[in-house]
Amino acid sequence: MASFDGVDYSIKPSKSIQRQVVFDGIRTLKSHLDLSNMVYVGFGSIWFVDFVMAHKLLDIEDMVSMEKNEVVYRRALFNKPYATVQVRHGHSSGLLSQLYNDGNFTIRPWVVWLDYNYPLNEALKDDIRSVIERSPVDTVFLVTFNGSGTSYGQPNDRVTRLRNLLGDVVPDDLSKAHCNGKEMQETLADLTINFMKSIGVETARPGGFKPAFRIIYKDVSPMITVGGIMPSPEKSNTANGVIDTETWKCNPEMRIVAPSLTIREASTLQSLLPRGDALSRITVQEQGFDLEDGQIESFERYYREYPTFAQIIP
Repeated sequence: MASFDGVDYSIKPSKSIQRQVVFDGIRTLKSHLDLSNMVYVGFGSIWFVDFVMAHKLLDIEDMVSMEKNEVVYRRALFNKPYATVQVRHGHSSGLLSQLYNDGNFTIRPWVVWLDYNYPLNEALKDDIRSVIERSPVDTVFLVTFNGSGTSYGQPNDRVTRLRNLLGDVVPDDLSKAHCNGKEMQETLADLTINFMKSIGVETARPGGFKPAFRIIYKDVSPMITVGGIMPSPEKSNTANGVIDTETWKCNPEMRIVAPSLTIREASTLQSLLPRGDALSRITVQEQGFDLEDGQIESFERYYREYPTFAQIIP
């Protein structure tokens, strides 16, 4: 499951932006599809950042955090932010199976976010399959995993690795070029979405699996978040109407690579936005500092979601 050592992942700027984009999307789906009394299932670790957002932004009370590490489990019990958060000890596969058989949960829609920090593998694939096959109707499901090409073998071996992992959704003409550099993340995102859709077809879910989330971001390693909703038949058209619009922001073409800025730098750039023309490097330099073009473009695209962190010195 997700790691917790090192830097608190709650203060990584690209991850923070990704999280806000995701929750804005879930909130939109929740309001348009009239989803109520939802359950949140994920990996809270010791930080519980997404759990706090689920409670505050989605008004979700019942939440389940899964943790296999004994030490982290005990720390999570201590750090859980609300009385309604259940911290359960064990592997995700076994804990998910328990939830599928819990009558208190199966009559309600879920938000499931399996936020891993490691690459797509067989165990993760099995979790994806089980959620799509067995979660309640109107469940929103997301999975995050590492998209670094080196995690999937040497360049010459990656096509075979993906085909062994994802099966028939991998096209016969997938080339080595599609599995190198940034193309690897694009390939992984598309293939995983197609895999999720194929499970919805195989299991004949009444409303199918509707893709809704496709986000690539990077703080250290390139990460991929994909997912969607499994609507009831009567809500399927409404879900399509929400997602298949230009205003839907959860499948951006631009990957999120937010620059690490000081409070002064971020506030200076924010004071220049929004604007009619694109923020240029020359304009930034005129403010007294400098950034690369890609950093400026990314900040301008996501400045509303850009986090501000400060150290409090006692």
